[in-house]
Amino acid sequence: MLLLTVLASFGDWIADAAGSAGFWLLAMGGIGLVIFVHELGHFMAAKWCGVRVEAFAIGFGPKLIGFKRGDTEYRLGLLPIGGYVKMAGDNPGDALQGDGSDLPSKSVGQRFLIFVAGVVMNLLFALVALPIVLSVGVQFHSTRVGSVQAGGPAWIAGLAKGDEIVAVDDHRVDDFNDVIAEVALSGADGVELEVVRAADVERGDPAARPTERLFVKPEYDRTQGRFVIGIGPALAPTFEVTEEGPAARAGIREGDRVVAFGGRPLASIDAFEPLRIENRAAEVTLRVAAADGGERDVVVAPAPAAQATCVVGIKPFLNKVKAVRGRAALADFLRVDDEVVALARRAEDGTLVPLASIADGDELAAAFAQAATLGAAARFVVRRGEQTIDLAPPATVDAALAADIAFGRDPPGRRIRLVPDYPAARAGLPDGCEIAKVDQVAVEGWSDITQRVQKAAPEGDSGRAAPLTFTVVADGETKEITVVPRVERPPVDFGLVPSIAMVERSYPFFEAVGVGVSSAGYMIKNVYLTLKKILVREVSASNLSGIFTIAYVSRSFAESGLATLFFFLAVLSLNLAFLNLLPIPVLDGGHLFFLLVEKVKGSPVSERVMGFSQLIGLVLVLALLLFVTYNDLRRFLL
Repeated sequence: MLLLTVLASFGDWIADAAGSAGFWLLAMGGIGLVIFVHELGHFMAAKWCGVRVEAFAIGFGPKLIGFKRGDTEYRLGLLPIGGYVKMAGDNPGDALQGDGSDLPSKSVGQRFLIFVAGVVMNLLFALVALPIVLSVGVQFHSTRVGSVQAGGPAWIAGLAKGDEIVAVDDHRVDDFNDVIAEVALSGADGVELEVVRAADVERGDPAARPTERLFVKPEYDRTQGRFVIGIGPALAPTFEVTEEGPAARAGIREGDRVVAFGGRPLASIDAFEPLRIENRAAEVTLRVAAADGGERDVVVAPAPAAQATCVVGIKPFLNKVKAVRGRAALADFLRVDDEVVALARRAEDGTLVPLASIADGDELAAAFAQAATLGAAARFVVRRGEQTIDLAPPATVDAALAADIAFGRDPPGRRIRLVPDYPAARAGLPDGCEIAKVDQVAVEGWSDITQRVQKAAPEGDSGRAAPLTFTVVADGETKEITVVPRVERPPVDFGLVPSIAMVERSYPFFEAVGVGVSSAGYMIKNVYLTLKKILVREVSASNLSGIFTIAYVSRSFAESGLATLFFFLAVLSLNLAFLNLLPIPVLDGGHLFFLLVEKVKGSPVSERVMGFSQLIGLVLVLALLLFVTYNDLRRFLL
């Protein structure tokens, strides 16, 4: 405990002295420590068994620094993607000294100990580090729900913004990422969430808060390559301040809270984004509450957007029912895949009088509110399959019922709504028409339309967009209408990024020991399940990460404190231990497998088989390394 406190103080001193470079130094040093611990296990076991060690290396490639002491060269390589311990005779074809110091001269048990020692050291590192850091206190992403996708699995189950997830399938979750992982690994079978409702989250003793159980059936998201339930994490009341960004230059610091934007009070951090998007001013006054108390006005000159965009003032129809939550009042009303067209009033002569068209959820909510004032005369016009029908709303109509109907169309079609006072409306495009072509190029859906509109963006500083010819179909007629797009700049950048809410969790030391051991077992199980789900294609291999992602994540953990960084390093150490046990030649698990074969058959595997298998193993490992590096580059650059 004292050692960790001293190291924490030293880490904070490095970060304060070197800023961002200090965090990177801590992160890379932490990764190097995990590799060092693994290789130290091999080194110590080899020495204990009397094997001559020729090299002890952290990193591969050209040597950065190194020295030789006795028979061993100690070196630091340029590429921080692992390490190795070179022992006499460990490669097929190596000339043996015959003095008993070569690896092949040792018994199967001794060689088994040498190859398993790295994994054992990684396990010991995690089992020692986890209880210590959990007793000190670790920063985790809050398990409170910040957003719920309408029509998604969590929405259908009744999960709401502000609810806190405390367990998944009876396993306690400390971090929002634990929830994501549990859902991804559950597959299509579904998960049971134990939830504290938003109204009870801040109430009384956390252990005494009432909980509810919700069964959620995930859906597979092809974009993310895993099962999801459609939730996002809660946001902190503060922002991450981009280094050298407009806010940082104006004097806003990490931990400051923006309480007003241009004189308009902000009730929550969620209100900042719409105001940022609407802003077109060169300078904006932000009212900032400092982390240590006190408020001040800060004038920020946001960075201008680099690329202009074109808008014509159209939006897609999103009025197809994706899901309906289980309210009894809605049971005989709308169904999934219904397309809600309009609100109408039944006249005395039985005819329908259209009152308002419906194209999205907001218009549906407004229609529900209006229907409540019409009484028995209210009717909703709905397309159901090939039929257009009119339906009476629920007997008890209120606007809140609309929140239990989720719209969605993926992808949106070619029918469009007009935004008043925009170029498309002024040019005479009929509201509700279907766009067939843009500049004589056929379009299949909404994404094609937006791509064609953006091609009209001005080049250079001309500021004028190229006119577009829309071929539209309305009331059975085809027309060509020319529209000149409006040129707009995308939202400006303030250098303020909403951060995920964090919570510190700590335990009494002896309780932390138990939590640490159980956490280690849980993490190892999840690594196994992840690989299994990848093999059966329930989790995409695109979710695998390499050294660049590991370094980036390590750096972010370093910003949260040394205890949080060491928690991540313990997780990394457990991952390294498990992966090294896989029976792949050149990995520790491959060596252990061949030792088991040797024990069974009574003689070593032939040099030819060993050399060929190690070549295959090397190719597999290099292919995996290239693949995860590609994933990293795509993740950060695309």
